[in-house]
Amino acid sequence: MDFFGKTTLVTGAARGIGQSAAIHFAKEGADLILADLDSQAAESTRTLIEDLGRNALVIQVDIGNLSEIDQMVEIASSELGGVDILFNNAGLTQHISFLDIEDHHWDQIHSVNAKGTFFCMQKIAKHMIERGNGGRIINTASIAGRGYRRTSNAAYAASKGAVIAMTRIAASVLASHDINVNAICPGIVQTKMLADILSLRSDETGLSSAELKQAMIEEIPLGRANEADDIAALAVFLAGPGSRNITGQAFNVDGGIIMS
Repeated sequence: MDFFGKTTLVTGAARGIGQSAAIHFAKEGADLILADLDSQAAESTRTLIEDLGRNALVIQVDIGNLSEIDQMVEIASSELGGVDILFNNAGLTQHISFLDIEDHHWDQIHSVNAKGTFFCMQKIAKHMIERGNGGRIINTASIAGRGYRRTSNAAYAASKGAVIAMTRIAASVLASHDINVNAICPGIVQTKMLADILSLRSDETGLSSAELKQAMIEEIPLGRANEADDIAALAVFLAGPGSRNITGQAFNVDGGIIMS
């Protein structure tokens, strides 16, 4: 890849998949805008990017807040000249059983995962159209959005199903502007989020986190969970020249749990 002269905006860049993707883009020559609610943690990502010789700008943003998304786009345009690639990755979840989900759980999850993802995509797309250089948008969905039965909760699954649908619609609308839009559907990823969910499930079941994790891995045909780098590598490919005729797709990265 050759992303020299291009700027990638990564939401949820402080840790996990977002941090890994930011590093991968920097290694390929991109400058980075690192957006996260936890700006202090995102500073550690910035240090890693700058150690690779690339520029990085940290922006604190709650993508559930539309005015903060507007500010993020404005800062990105004024400070680094604009956005060529959006890795629309920020999201949240928690472990809640189907019968215990309440409206405040639903609203919190969908505010970020569905509404926030949509408006980040929409507002960056408008910015890309104004620049007239085309662009790439990669959304982080999940195999939960395809019905994975071990999902953290049904509200999360619904929000990620929405990301898959929005990706397809955005791709059809933005194709005439040479903007490709695709989604990645991770399976089990070894991140802090997974560790937190396993810890809660451990308290409920009496099984250790290691036992619960092993049970999940045993259901994976390839026999291994994802590292964050597995998702980041696909994000970089979808932003690069080899994917120029790929749009409107949602790619599972799950070791074969869901084959579609």
